[in-house]
Amino acid sequence: MTLAAAIGAVAIAAQPAGVDAEQRLEAAGFQEIVRGDLKGAIARYRGLLAAAGTPRGVAARALLRMGESQERLGQPEEARGAYARVLREYRDQTEVVALARAHLAGRQEAPAGPRNLNFQQGAPGKAPPGWSVASPTEAGYEVELRRQGCRGAGCAVVSVPANTLNGIFAILSQSFSAAGFRGKTVRLRAWVRLEPTDPGDYAQMRLSVDRANRPSGFLVLNSRDVRTPEWTRCEIVSQIYEDAAFINLGVVANGRGRVWVDGVTFEVISKNGENADGSPR
Repeated sequence: MTLAAAIGAVAIAAQPAGVDAEQRLEAAGFQEIVRGDLKGAIARYRGLLAAAGTPRGVAARALLRMGESQERLGQPEEARGAYARVLREYRDQTEVVALARAHLAGRQEAPAGPRNLNFQQGAPGKAPPGWSVASPTEAGYEVELRRQGCRGAGCAVVSVPANTLNGIFAILSQSFSAAGFRGKTVRLRAWVRLEPTDPGDYAQMRLSVDRANRPSGFLVLNSRDVRTPEWTRCEIVSQIYEDAAFINLGVVANGRGRVWVDGVTFEVISKNGENADGSPR
């Protein structure tokens, strides 16, 4: 073993079990949320559940996220088993139990399309309707609607408490049915800016698709990271699979910087057999 490897092994061994488990949960969440590798994420969640010394809070969240990944893979029985296990074995984790119970009650019908992209709906200081923010480590990310400092009439701001560990991430997103967009080419645009606190902070727009009975859909990230306080125009253009089930769009916030999102648009620019201007191919 090299000296560097030995030092690394000692450093890992010296870490509290809870810190290591949180990092492993974050890595699994990154694989699920950002890379769209649901099968790989499930394997990581299973590893956390099987590991000795995993804190109950981390284990409960891993089990919940495993169920959510299984649900997206088209494995409803496995997902229900994961949710039921949360209720059975982690009753003290009240927030996770509430989420698992909601899943067991049945997934709400997905909206037919995106909602409140321009952030005109909602009350300032509250989460904008139609949008949610999620982080695998439950790090305390918050999203609020703003009416000032925006490019338009409204925008969303994603932030995290200053005492949160480095290396975490969250995604401001919404999901909707892909039924009306299958086989079509769509364009997602948004204005994004970042108020960084560390050099590694960045924001990135993303578009992903859940495919029926497939391990993952496709995942497209904006070609460049947003690392500046100046408003930056982001754009993703891609075709939607014929077997797409759900479309997920949003902005990834990596690190502790405050991320501003404004002027989101999602539109069809061509259909099967047509050019972008609607003329036949």
